[in-house]
Amino acid sequence: MASIRSGAGRDEPVERFNATSGRFVGSLTLVSVAVIVGYVVVDAHTLDGLRVATGALFVGVLVWLTLLRPRATAYRDVLRLQNSVRDVDVPLALVEDVHVGRMLTVWAGEERFVCVGVGAPLRELARGRKGGPGSLRGWDRLEEYSHQPTPPRQLPTASYAEFVEGQILALAEDARRRSGASGTAQDPEPGHEWAWAGIVALAVTAVAFLVTLLL
Repeated sequence: MASIRSGAGRDEPVERFNATSGRFVGSLTLVSVAVIVGYVVVDAHTLDGLRVATGALFVGVLVWLTLLRPRATAYRDVLRLQNSVRDVDVPLALVEDVHVGRMLTVWAGEERFVCVGVGAPLRELARGRKGGPGSLRGWDRLEEYSHQPTPPRQLPTASYAEFVEGQILALAEDARRRSGASGTAQDPEPGHEWAWAGIVALAVTAVAFLVTLLL
């Protein structure tokens, strides 16, 4: 199979699955960082102030990478799993099973991919959820979701984790049907991409903070 290029098969998002935990803490932290840096710029023109500002910027970048950046986005043909520093584009036609536990896990062929930003609440995991490995696998689960008369998003009793699972499986089945109808001989393989902007920002702020400590 051909390797999928970064951005290939991705146009306008069909569905966005945002981070399910840490968003409030992450947002509050970034606001605090902005306040600290603003105070230093306006009123604390000292070496200690510079140390505080660079340290706050490092913490802000770290929090953004770990709590706010991870998410999953479904496009017409590709599911993008965005993690802290590395992302993966999984062709939807290859997706066989999906489970949302502590994190979103996707099985495509013999490979397993995860997104740490999307997960079920601890209280939901504690009382146990249907689905996941060992219940319905691959085509059986796809068959179940494809025959539901009502889309997953309209089920009032479905949790967000179940909605994510059902939506991805439905999109995968749709992509598989379109692939078969078009006579596509090969499906591209998943493609990986490093989040270089975040990596560089983290490295720069870390080095800057260490330099201020040595002054």
